[in-house]
Amino acid sequence: MMVRRRTKLILLCLFFSLAALAFSLPGITASFFDELELSLEKQIGRNGYESIIAQMEVVDLPEEEIARLNNIFHRLVQVCSRRQELEFSLTVVKDDSVNAFALPAGYIFVHTGLLAYVQSDGELAGVLAHEIAHVDRKHGMNALKRQLGMGLLLQIFLKDASDELVKIGNLAVNLTQLGYGREAEYEADRYGVYFMEKAGYPRTEILNFWDRLVAESGGGENLAILQLFSTHPPTAERIKRIKALPPTPTQ
Repeated sequence: MMVRRRTKLILLCLFFSLAALAFSLPGITASFFDELELSLEKQIGRNGYESIIAQMEVVDLPEEEIARLNNIFHRLVQVCSRRQELEFSLTVVKDDSVNAFALPAGYIFVHTGLLAYVQSDGELAGVLAHEIAHVDRKHGMNALKRQLGMGLLLQIFLKDASDELVKIGNLAVNLTQLGYGREAEYEADRYGVYFMEKAGYPRTEILNFWDRLVAESGGGENLAILQLFSTHPPTAERIKRIKALPPTPTQ
């Protein structure tokens, strides 16, 4: 126990020494803390991923379907600005609701209910692009910072408090269920449209998807659809904003 405490103390001293050095060298500070935050994001995302697969049934699809999904997903990831620093993954879980969600560090989950509902590759690409955009814009990490503060997150990470990191991973999962707020959804819509169009899918696909969902949710009795509305409210304003977005540059 004494050795472990001494190791932690040495790590903390090393961290503060490196931090002091970073602040003393122009241009180093941002890079130092960006790398630290990225490592933290990856740990939180991994813990959240392990929590999800422990709670939900991961589905093994036929090889042809896996190839189709991976092709769509790969095309979208290739136009994401964070593709070099993260290893994006796509996991299908058994749930009849029409939904998908993203955890920090690029862990994307798709419900079987969504796969059954979409009518084209383009519609699925539009939903996946929206979730990838949440990761690209760091909405999950930003939500955690608001809840806990970056200082506390880094302190827990540097102390290697594995139990606390697991709890933070679970909190990240809970925040995806609560949604990231209206402005984050608008931003994910905007970047999602950019990603899908850069990948070769027209925005009309995601608009068709949302229009059909809105029409079929009429009486508020379809629980499979209502779960998606709880975190991704398809308001007329959001649809209007997507239609008004400028064309995505082809180059």
